[in-house]
Amino acid sequence: MTEKGMYSAEQLKEFCVKLLKSVIPNDEDCLYIVECLVQANLRGVDTHGVVRLATYYNRFKTINWKSPELISDNMATALFDGNNAPGQICGRKAMDLAIKKADQYGIGIAGVKNSNHFGTAAYYSMLATEKGMVGFTFSNSSPRLAPWGGKEPVLGNNPWSFSFPTQKGFPITLDMSNSVVAAGKIRQAAAKGEKIPLGWATDKEGNITQNAEEALKGLLLPIGDHKGYGITLVVDLLSGVLTGSGFGPQIKRIDDTGYAQKVGHLFGAIKISNFMPMEMFYERIDHFADLIKNSEKAPGTKELYLPGEIEYQISKKRLINGIPLSEDAISKLNKLAKELGIEKI
Repeated sequence: MTEKGMYSAEQLKEFCVKLLKSVIPNDEDCLYIVECLVQANLRGVDTHGVVRLATYYNRFKTINWKSPELISDNMATALFDGNNAPGQICGRKAMDLAIKKADQYGIGIAGVKNSNHFGTAAYYSMLATEKGMVGFTFSNSSPRLAPWGGKEPVLGNNPWSFSFPTQKGFPITLDMSNSVVAAGKIRQAAAKGEKIPLGWATDKEGNITQNAEEALKGLLLPIGDHKGYGITLVVDLLSGVLTGSGFGPQIKRIDDTGYAQKVGHLFGAIKISNFMPMEMFYERIDHFADLIKNSEKAPGTKELYLPGEIEYQISKKRLINGIPLSEDAISKLNKLAKELGIEKI
């Protein structure tokens, strides 16, 4: 530990592997999960980092699961039955195969059914950029949004990601879900007794509200109104309906740890060198990046950022200074450590 509340990536990985070993006995599988979580912390996406580990532990000590199984393999496409395994295990195996297929056929797409929460979508898309490919990822999740104009939560805040390799030191990586704001920000406002801005959420009757407590009982609102609704629906069609997995209300909440979630994913990779030499692609994408970075700024704006650039800057600092963990995250990890008879972090 570098200082109080700060931990190195390797320290966190080692500690979290110890916590998971009793429910994820395979070393490689354990590392898939932990590497994904720690990468999220490194990039500043702490909501999807090691704070999730206790929830994963509780699910996989409870449900019946086994290793993902490849059930369809047809040239550029493949499908896995996740067999209720951790989403990171399913996701890593599927994206690795998609990359392999892209190398052979120019494009590779692998779907997964019967999976669980898989962390950040960016993690998988960036696996492709490490191989000089474009990567993309789609996943569904438990319902938090209604169809545009509705008041029943039948759509997940379904995440999706694209990542493009550059020579800027980091890939251009878009990773997003489809609500205006994450539910965590509404919880924070409720805890402080603060109002939330109009346009974040509705109450349970579908009325737009500034009351954080009522919003937590209601629905998150999509980005771009009807456009965000359309995006989240399409992501579920790709990751849930197309793969044969659960979709819409069939997906269990991440904290319903007594059940398998039945999440679906779709992973893809595109071999850039099938379109043009890599040198030409890098010249083109870096030129485009420079056009964006050097374009005129609006008043009050100090810098223009590419998708993934802020996360890259955070990761550079955290690799040197350590990863800060919230009191909540430390408490959850140490509670699990005590339960397992493992030294606290």
